[in-house]
Order: sequence, then C-alpha cells, then structure tokens
Amino acid sequence: MKVLKGIFWFLASLVVGVFLDVIQKKLGQHLTGEEITFFRFLLGSLVLLPFMILQGKKDGFRITPYINIHIFRGVLLFSGMVLWCYGLLLVPISTAIVLNYSIPLFTLILSIPILKEHVSKERLWTTLIGFIGIIIVLNPSDISFDKRSCVILISSFLFALLDVFNKKYVCKESMLNMLFYTAFFTCILSAYPAIRHYSYAFLDNAWLLIILGIGANLIFYCLLKAFSYMDASALAPFRYCDFFVSALLGFLFFHEKPTFTTYIGFAIVVPCTLFLTYKEAKKVSKA
Repeated sequence: MKVLKGIFWFLASLVVGVFLDVIQKKLGQHLTGEEITFFRFLLGSLVLLPFMILQGKKDGFRITPYINIHIFRGVLLFSGMVLWCYGLLLVPISTAIVLNYSIPLFTLILSIPILKEHVSKERLWTTLIGFIGIIIVLNPSDISFDKRSCVILISSFLFALLDVFNKKYVCKESMLNMLFYTAFFTCILSAYPAIRHYSYAFLDNAWLLIILGIGANLIFYCLLKAFSYMDASALAPFRYCDFFVSALLGFLFFHEKPTFTTYIGFAIVVPCTLFLTYKEAKKVSKA
C-alpha cells in the first residue's frame, strides 16, 4: 500500500508540474517571463511566510551565514525560470520537457569541479550519449529549426547548477530556509524587470497567477508526501511519465503534437538518465 501511495503522490507532482507549464505557456502570450516569475515567487514567498514565522528566530528568521549563497541561488532560479517561460513559447511543451531531461546530465558534469566528485568513464559515456539524444530532439538540421529554442537548454543548465549548489548546502541549512530564501530572493530579483515591463494584462490573468503560485508549493507538498512513502531513487523511473502528460495537455490546450525526433530523443535520453540515477543511488547506498 505504501508503494502505491508513494507512486500516486509522485505522479500527482508530475501532473501538477505539467499543468503549471501549460499555465506559464498561456501566460507567456500576454506577460513577460520576468512578470510571470515575479508573481509566481511572490505568491510562493507569501505562502511560506507563516511557516517561517511559526518556526521562530531559531529555525526560521535567523541570521544565516549563507546569505550570499541564497542570493546566488535566487539569481540562478530567476534566470532559469525566465528562459524556461520564453522557451515554452518556442517549442511544444513535450519537446521542452524532454530537453529538460538534460538537467541530470549537466548535473553530473558540474559535480566534478564544484562537488569534487569522481565520475567513472561509463557515466561520462552515458552522459555523452544522452546529449546526442538532446541534439536529436533539437534537430538543428531541420530547416524550421529555431536557434532561440536553445534557451531551454541554457535554462536546464542553470537548473542543474542550482541543484548542485542545493546538494552542497542542503545539509547546512534547514529545508524551510532553503525554500523560503530561494523564493524570496527570486521574487526580489525579478521585481525590477517585472515593473519595467509592467502591463495591466496581469489583471486579466490574476487567477492564473494565483494558481501558479499555489501550484509551485503544491508540487513540493506532493513530493514530500511521495518521499515519505518511498525512496527518491525508487520513484525516479516514474519521472518520465510527465512526457506523456505533457504530450496530452499540449495537444488539448495548444493542438501541439510531439515531433518524430522528440520521440527518438526521448528514447535515448531517458535510459541514460535512468542509468545515471541508478548509479547515484548505488553510490549513496554504499556510503
């Protein structure tokens, strides 16, 4: 029963995540990426604020020695989110999802200089094959190829860099602090660009922005519930179900259809990232 509950909550997090991508793509037709990012993390910060107050000065609003790291993480998340919002306007959601699978590949490469991790040759070769799959998804040889769609890859690189720093400092900070300060500084950093590109279009889309802010924290809730029943490594294979959810929702809301090269890239990238996940889980179990 625990296994089924864990899978249910994990799949729920994926469905919510894809729905948020649909909302961001919809909002991107009227608002800039900076505006979307600002409102998303403003609402995210406000939702977390009561929990920070309840935690008190000891575990909540305490002076953290890692304030510069939190600001840097905010810069990474702000930049990654803006590029992601922009990229969603250029490619089908399902294609963006597959390109986003490059995050574990980038994470492995970045962990070498930042975390000083030793990476075996087989993992490096697997990463190389995974990037070949990503290139196939982009399909630069196609006459309709839009170079701007590469912003999705840049976004994935920034998210991977954020993951590496999260991994480095998560054991030194409380989870609540990590969540709140990330949302808070991302909100602050996106405030000026959002005001600069300010338009009254947000009034007509206020309900979508509210859903976006609530959904961001709902994903985290679903993930916590899932991880309370099962290990993260055991749930990893189910992560790629969001491709099929994104294909369905992309078709229903935007009449998008995944390209043939997207399917081929998916078939190459997913086994590679699953292999890397398996190796990571095996390494952790030995530690």
